[in-house]
Formats: sequence, structure tokens, C-alpha cells
Amino acid sequence: MSEMLQARATMTKKMNVMVRKIEGVSSFVLTGKDEHTPDEIDFVVGTTDHSFAPKILTDLNFLIREFLRPSEARKGESEGRTTANYTFDGGLKAQVTICTEDQFPEAEWWVPYLDKNGAVLGFYPPSTRKVSDPTTEKPEDASEFSDDFEDDFDDPSANDPEPVPAPAAAPDPEPAPAAEPETGNEQTDRDLWSYFYGKANIAKHAISGGSVIYACETIGELRTLLIKMICEANGITEDYLHCIDFIPEKHRAVLMKTYPSRLEAGPMISALAAELSIFEALMRNSSR
Repeated sequence: MSEMLQARATMTKKMNVMVRKIEGVSSFVLTGKDEHTPDEIDFVVGTTDHSFAPKILTDLNFLIREFLRPSEARKGESEGRTTANYTFDGGLKAQVTICTEDQFPEAEWWVPYLDKNGAVLGFYPPSTRKVSDPTTEKPEDASEFSDDFEDDFDDPSANDPEPVPAPAAAPDPEPAPAAEPETGNEQTDRDLWSYFYGKANIAKHAISGGSVIYACETIGELRTLLIKMICEANGITEDYLHCIDFIPEKHRAVLMKTYPSRLEAGPMISALAAELSIFEALMRNSSR
């Protein structure tokens, strides 16, 4: 898992622990859009009475500043909802919406982590429910967290990071890959994010399903795009494959990590994670 995706998953786990310590909170949901960049993360905190919102925001803001260390924070009011927006080093942006359980914001997908009154399950369509964050979904155990964040709290019930159990359902079909985008000024950052993460998701499903050759070819497609992006970042605008070996050594050394040492799940996941890290770094640098 890349650094940004790991930061996203860790933040979700910590938020899930924190909201359970705050009086007045009765629901907690991760929401998202079908087309979004992984640096955008939206949380919804529900309460039974809007008068609880100011106290919830004060308590939650204190915990976020203490344990997540945002570089920037701002708050506002919209349509009867209280919102807080945070920016973190590394580019991750989180929005927290605090509202009554009859005023949840619309979402194209949602993951319920806390639902004391069943309001979340009653508001959002079952067809758009996810059992885990689809942005950080991977074939490995999604519960792999080594930090001891929960030890900072004394309530054992706060240590459950699992979403509300969902009924068994058929797996989502693999998304159809979009046409490979062109890098450059005419290509938006959002399209690049969407294409790259769409392909990465296909590779993850292929690895999980044992389709190692298909996964390897998809990883290769992503590497070819990275080679093009790296070359362009170094002033090379054509003949990318022949020129890539002449870029600075530090860039070549990182790129070499995208080649799996063996056609097995572990090495292929490591290669895919390396590609994601390179892509995120290139995107961050290009936006400066």
C-alpha cells in the first residue's frame, strides 16, 4: 500500500476510535464519490440533536489536532450541517460533516462504522454500501495496523475498527479500464488519478484472484505510464523507453522497485505499492 493510501487507512481507523469517545455521537460513516482522488476523504458524524454539534466539534477538533496533526483547519456551516476541513502534510485532505441523523449528506458510496440507532442503514441505499473503503481495498488483510493508537484511550469498546457487519453479497465486478490518458497540460490531474487508480484496482483484484499474468501485464502498463511521466519530468519528450536508462540514478533505483522479483502475490503487491508511491510523488511535484 502506498504512503497516501496507508495514511488514509490509518486516519479512518483513528477517527473511528476517536468519535466513540465523544458524548453525543451516535453514528460515524465514511462516504465518497465514484470518481474521486485518494487524497480526498469525507467523514460524516451523526447525532440525535443538533444542539450537540458545537460540543462534538470542539471535542473532535481537539483530538484531531492532538493525534492527527493537521497543517491547516477551518470550519463552516451549510444546510444545517457543521463542517470542518483539515489539510495534512503529504497532501491528504479530510472533511468532517457533523449533522443530525435525518440530515446526512448524499454520497455515491458509504461505509458505516458506527450506527447506534440504525439511522445510517435507513438513510443510505443498500446498493451503494461498501464493506470497506474502496480506495484502500487490497487483497491483503485490510486490518493490518501496527500502531498502538488505541492504547491512548481507556475504553475497550473504542478499539473495534471494523465497520458495521454487512450481509453477504456478490463481489463487485471489476471496473472497465479507461483509455490511457495523455500526460501534459491538456490532461487534468483528476483524470490521471482516476486512470491510475482504476488500473491499480484491476491489478489488485487480479492478484487476489490468482491471475498473476494478467496482474503482471497491468502492472507493466502502469510502469510504462510512469516511465513516460518520469521522462517528461526530466525534460524528455519522446522515445521514453530508450531514454529511461539515462535519467538520474536515484530515479532509476526507485523505478526498479516496480519490477516484481517473482510472479507471486507478495512481490507483485510490493511492486504495485512502489508504482503507487512513485505516481503520488510525481503528481505532488507537478502540482507545485
